[in-house]
Amino acid sequence: MPRKLNLPQRPSCPYCHHPKVYVNSRYFRRAPDGSLTQVFSFICQSCKRTFSFPKAPRSPNPNKLFNFSYPRCPHCNNTMEIYKIRSSFVRFRCRKCKYKSNVYLLKNSSPQTNPLPFSPNYPLFICLLAFILFFSNLSFRQIRNVLSLNGYCPSVSTIYRWIKALSSAIKFTPIHFEVLCVDEKFEKLASKGKTDTVYVFLAVSFDNYLIANFRVSLNRDTLQAIKLIFPCQPKLVLSDGLTSYAQACEYLNISHKTISSRVNQAVESRNSLLAMFTQIRRGFKKLSNVIEYIKAFVVLHNIKRKLRMQEPGDWVKIQRPLVEYLVNHFEELFAFG
Repeated sequence: MPRKLNLPQRPSCPYCHHPKVYVNSRYFRRAPDGSLTQVFSFICQSCKRTFSFPKAPRSPNPNKLFNFSYPRCPHCNNTMEIYKIRSSFVRFRCRKCKYKSNVYLLKNSSPQTNPLPFSPNYPLFICLLAFILFFSNLSFRQIRNVLSLNGYCPSVSTIYRWIKALSSAIKFTPIHFEVLCVDEKFEKLASKGKTDTVYVFLAVSFDNYLIANFRVSLNRDTLQAIKLIFPCQPKLVLSDGLTSYAQACEYLNISHKTISSRVNQAVESRNSLLAMFTQIRRGFKKLSNVIEYIKAFVVLHNIKRKLRMQEPGDWVKIQRPLVEYLVNHFEELFAFG
């Protein structure tokens, strides 16, 4: 039963201004300075609404996207949540009654969004292990089964969010080599009932088989060949005879030589590894997903190649050093925040 308040300063109901209110509950709220303030929850005798007194300042929410106060639902008085974010407005929705409302953003005084860091509920090495297993041609359910052997049982959707976040945040910089082997392969892009062809261009070093640069495009023309070769600054380019590479080398004043696919094993073998990865994925739905996954594939391949050159042997022996390398160089390899 609600108890009557016996204090010299009795608050009135802020909704109907009725003087008779009763204590519903009491609790402590921590202020931004770290101090605790006792807060009473009251219930009005007339309108039966509840309110808190005194109004203690709350600590800011680090996961809040916008700095302004979120609107309240006019029907149930609950704080609304973000439903959709557009360039000119933010659409909010009530979690209880599904009421929707828009908050328009001013161009001159638009609120700044706070970046969300990559902070999962699992250890970092477990997330990176799932990331490595995904690019080792394992499905999401197979990754979940492997992690369950270590005592961790994340859901398939959680593993997908890890891989999506890590793939989009991983950093790649083109590498300079004197001799490059270039080639391209096509992938299927199935979205909205249509199937398009996406071309993946690879530039591989002739000496150590490191992937120097990559390009993902819907076109296979000279412009994409120029964008593939120019950042690497090579002196000689080896290709399988596509005229776009010869025209790009002539434009960049770089030596070009045409060789057969049997001799061009540096890039052909990398294309085979990429084909094994994409066949497990059974195609892609978005062009942005292709770019992010290919970028992560290239970075992980180069790290594996460097570790194998340091410790020659079986690929299985570098799995543990690979996880340790990603954990120790996490801030250098990934850009979060």
